[in-house]
Amino acid sequence: MKTGTSLTLRAASLGAISFWIPDVLLHAVRRYSFDSPDLWIITIASPLVSFIACVAGARLLNVTPGAAAIRMLLGVWLFGGACMIVGASFSGGGFVGPGVRGTLLLVAVSWVPVYTWMAATYDGSLFALLIASGGLFLAWILPFSGLAPNFLSRAHKNRL
Repeated sequence: MKTGTSLTLRAASLGAISFWIPDVLLHAVRRYSFDSPDLWIITIASPLVSFIACVAGARLLNVTPGAAAIRMLLGVWLFGGACMIVGASFSGGGFVGPGVRGTLLLVAVSWVPVYTWMAATYDGSLFALLIASGGLFLAWILPFSGLAPNFLSRAHKNRL
């Protein structure tokens, strides 16, 4: 496996895990009593954890935060459907409800990024998804725009 592909897979996995773990854990704990205060927790916790993971992941993967951010954003959108299916399983949905054919269909559809958008509206994580997507996109694009502080631009040029 090439290092670029390996780096992309590791950063995408980090993005998916860091963003969706608070959502899955909250669904696991709250199960059938998931309510509007839980939406606020997800809306704040998921983007916050993903931004912290972006900075930490950039250091661990030895890339700029912008390079880590775009790869993490890819992971959030590609693995989002599968993570929400796991979270829904705690309250009787997801993998619990359908048979074998339905489970295979869920897994196949979960890789389509549009499904992540639609499922996030039902899951309660749409605002968190929008905040994290916007933030990670800005972390990727700002060093190229000339609007970032001088030290970020220098770091980005040296490490990309």
